[in-house]
Amino acid sequence: MTSTLGYAILAVLARGERTGYEIAAAMRRPVSYFWTARHSQIHAELQKLATGGLVAFDARHGPGPQDKKVYRLTAEGGDALRVWVTEPPRERPERDELVLKTYASWLADPGLVRRLFAEQLRVHEERLAEYEREEELFEGPPDPGDPRFGNYATLRCGLGYERHRAEWCRWMVAQLSASL
Repeated sequence: MTSTLGYAILAVLARGERTGYEIAAAMRRPVSYFWTARHSQIHAELQKLATGGLVAFDARHGPGPQDKKVYRLTAEGGDALRVWVTEPPRERPERDELVLKTYASWLADPGLVRRLFAEQLRVHEERLAEYEREEELFEGPPDPGDPRFGNYATLRCGLGYERHRAEWCRWMVAQLSASL
């Protein structure tokens, strides 16, 4: 069974062939907005995908003494990705450390909790501003058949998440400020 990371790699390769390093770079931006992986995880997963026939690679002359591997999606990999895209996501428990801390926040000094939320508000506002700058690069949503549609759609999800999270942090700061 292909892992979710495996499907993330297949989705990157569906946009064109890449080296492991280039896949890792694509996993940083824009994929990291919704999925993260370390370089070592990506290389291990590439080996599994190659063994499973979902990706193939060519060895090409690299900048150093060793050849570099350039990976591409196979027809079988493309078929597997198309099927996976339309399946419901796997059940996973929600884990949000800030929400868990909020649940226990009544035990802490309100001023310290307020400071935590003020810092989180700053982080989410910065990320929201970054996402809004990226949104300006699009001239509206691309056609759903365009690979950039996925970038735009996930960016829209990120915008909504950051707006919601910033608003919640603002509310928490206001509630905690009123109690000081």
